[in-house]
Amino acid sequence: MVTDSLYAPYVDEKYRDFTSRLSTSDTLPRIGIRVPILRKLAKEIDWRDYEIKWHEDVMLIGLAIGGSKLSPEEKIEELKGLLPYLSAWDQTDIILTVFKIKKKNKDVYTQFFSSLLEDERIFPKRLGIVWLMSNRKELDRDKTLEMIINSDDENEYYISIAVAWAFSFFYADDPSIKSYLDKLSPKTRKLAERKIRESRRCEPL
Repeated sequence: MVTDSLYAPYVDEKYRDFTSRLSTSDTLPRIGIRVPILRKLAKEIDWRDYEIKWHEDVMLIGLAIGGSKLSPEEKIEELKGLLPYLSAWDQTDIILTVFKIKKKNKDVYTQFFSSLLEDERIFPKRLGIVWLMSNRKELDRDKTLEMIINSDDENEYYISIAVAWAFSFFYADDPSIKSYLDKLSPKTRKLAERKIRESRRCEPL
């Protein structure tokens, strides 16, 4: 079953056109559904009933899996099946919001998302980087930062910008990590420095 009828009351063509301009990496067409609507629908559906046709389907199913009553291990197994469909930054950045660290899932989530940094595919790898960034305060800071820096790839924009973004968050938490900038590739370092300059949360470099 496809999601066309599910989405029909909520299609926003202007939003579709706007978000399409923000990402050119999509391998699936966008239909134009805002994220709050996807979050609402994700609570109401069984994702197993739907096939993936639209860009938004990837986010919908990811949100549904993360918000389900499955065990952490079962959620990870379901999420693995979604990884081949990831093709845009908004998909990764929305899906990770429902995979937050809790006491019962910390180890399994950390192991899985950390393993994605070794993935050769761009967006699964980005998912791992941004998840670690988002949950950094629950993890070992230095170890996590080293893992993110080691995943740097200045030849892949969506990886490079994710590493730079993550670095700016770690820097905002503790400016003493400034010396880690030297470990970034030249392109990623420039992106990180720009992120820091533009952030109101960060001390000046």
